[in-house]
Amino acid sequence: MADNRTPNATDAIAVPATGDDTAPPTNQTGEDGSEPPGEAVSGPEPSDDATPGKSAAQVSEPPDESTSSTSASAPANTAAAAPAPPSDPPDEEPRPTFPHLMGSIGGKAFPLYLSMVATVFGTMVTAGVLGHTGTAVLAAYAMTIALYNPVSMVIQGALRGSMPFVAQNAEDPEVLAPTVRNSLWLALCTGLLGGALVAAVPLVARLIGAPEETVAAFGPFQYLMAFALLANAFQACATTLLIGLGRSKQAMTVGLVGTALSVVLVPALVVALGLDITGAGLAMLLTALVVMIVAHTLLRRGTVLNGQNLGLGSPDWPGVWHIARVGLPMGSTMLIKFGVLGLLAMAVARVGAAEAAAHQVMVTLVTFVFLPATAVGQAAVPFMARAAQAAHTTQTTQTARDQGDRSPGSGFGEVRRAMTAGLAVALPVIALSMLLIWVAAGPIIGVFTPDPNVSSLVTALIPLVFVVVLADGMQAMPGMGLLALKRTTPTLYTFAVCFGLLALAAFPVAAAGGLAWLWWAYAMANLGLVVGQGGGFLRLTRTRS
Repeated sequence: MADNRTPNATDAIAVPATGDDTAPPTNQTGEDGSEPPGEAVSGPEPSDDATPGKSAAQVSEPPDESTSSTSASAPANTAAAAPAPPSDPPDEEPRPTFPHLMGSIGGKAFPLYLSMVATVFGTMVTAGVLGHTGTAVLAAYAMTIALYNPVSMVIQGALRGSMPFVAQNAEDPEVLAPTVRNSLWLALCTGLLGGALVAAVPLVARLIGAPEETVAAFGPFQYLMAFALLANAFQACATTLLIGLGRSKQAMTVGLVGTALSVVLVPALVVALGLDITGAGLAMLLTALVVMIVAHTLLRRGTVLNGQNLGLGSPDWPGVWHIARVGLPMGSTMLIKFGVLGLLAMAVARVGAAEAAAHQVMVTLVTFVFLPATAVGQAAVPFMARAAQAAHTTQTTQTARDQGDRSPGSGFGEVRRAMTAGLAVALPVIALSMLLIWVAAGPIIGVFTPDPNVSSLVTALIPLVFVVVLADGMQAMPGMGLLALKRTTPTLYTFAVCFGLLALAAFPVAAAGGLAWLWWAYAMANLGLVVGQGGGFLRLTRTRS
């Protein structure tokens, strides 16, 4: 059975130094410590919208030439003239039509979608190969992956915090370079910490009373996986930066190379050479190292960063924290979501074996159908981040001119427009996918199970699966919008509340109404995410005439 976590493309652009990065610093912070979009108040501290690794003062533009020359030549005894109003902003590119915006987002999302499908396929191959070894080997693998996957999600989420910073300076390599270095330091720190946790799996197995044969089956596997996690952290860093720069095809190349290596190396080392779980660990480590090299080569040679010094250098901890503060809540939401889904699996297992198997099949279907929303959401982040930067610049100019409206969301209509375009791309694909599953339910479900009882349960609940995945797709886009705005704490709070309530209700609901009631509760939790994240996004991007 495939790993049922939703894969990431990291596994997810372009106004140079004129937007948020040139805005005056702010003293007012939001609930997550980041700057509310659209507000700018002079002060000595750099704002969240400044590029990590470079203060706002460092990237600000020089004073207007005419103003400087006038003040220099004015007599000392002459009263200071009133400051001239700010000049009109330079002409902007024509606003794209809504269909064109949809096409641009869809074009960036499609390569990411292919990469995600390939990742799921590679995971299925690994699980299938190890399933034909021994029970103890499979148990050791399952225990390691049970810790590896959530740690990997947190790392990927933390690194995703670099996307809005990269998107807003995609054409300025000198401003981008510090962000890349800060991302590398974040990858190193999170990768080392995560690797230490993965390496401790046998110790955890002993503490929870796992059978001795399972503990003995680990061998060096956990250490190989720890190094693989560190390599994957650096790979995720580069791939996330590629997505932020709008290089979706290069990100797809990284994913396809990883899948191809996994499909070849895992059977070769595990089956052909008979290395069992050690062979699987070697295959994953070699794959991670090669993919890391490919990702960083594409980043350094195929983007505006070509020729820049992208070594680690000395750490800029405030810049690293800027990225982590935006990204960590995103990773934490994935940890909450899939932790609660594991709890749902335990709750339904108490109902019956057929229900537990049907639940697993339904989760797998949701994972596949949800992929377009994940891909489109990541592809839309650069569009929304650039729109937010432009809106912030417009607000700052208006405030300097006439002290106009400075509400947090004033002027952010284009951010909403990009988010709506993402929904318009993702939701029809989700609906079409569910329609195909409904029409061809028998053959599709037969791929996962030959049991007629399980098949009939899943077929009867397909409409409910559609509600769950549609709501999931609807909440994903405003969640990515909050990432583009660098305000991800509302996402964490919303997930904690909605899925916390689902966790509390899981066992009573499953006992009272079985699988159907449990999935209705799941659907309600996702609808709560739509309301919570959608409301937070609309509040931060509200427009006023």
